Amino acid sequence: MDRRAFLRSMSLGGMAATVLPLNLLAAWQKKNFTEAGFREAMINNFGTDTVPVSERVTITAPPVATNSAMIPVEVMTDLDADRMYLLVEKNLTPLVYRLDLKPGMMPYFNIRIKMRESSPVHAVVRSGGSWHRAVVDIEVTSQAC
Repeated sequence: MDRRAFLRSMSLGGMAATVLPLNLLAAWQKKNFTEAGFREAMINNFGTDTVPVSERVTITAPPVATNSAMIPVEVMTDLDADRMYLLVEKNLTPLVYRLDLKPGMMPYFNIRIKMRESSPVHAVVRSGGSWHRAVVDIEVTSQAC
């Protein structure tokens, strides 16, 4: 193989590699990220706006956040969960995170979120077709730019 043929095949391979991943991306669920409010987000994702609070779902977060751009939130449960959500009640788009769990995965995540203002934060877990929820209030003392 000569140098020109090698460069031609490498450039064609590089172009194909940049186009191929577009087909592998997950479908964008626009409705989940354009809700008008918290109640609509609950109905769109869970079919109801009232999910019972459960002691089997735990949220660990600071009660007072000094930097609203990086608030650490940890969610865990002892349920055999297949899906987990995190919602911030007073954000423009309340749905912050969704995690689909495969069998054998530990129902846990740790994430840093951004909040506009002080608000309740809800973790919702689906286990065996039923929904479970935990709520924690986070007070934001200064907003990040």
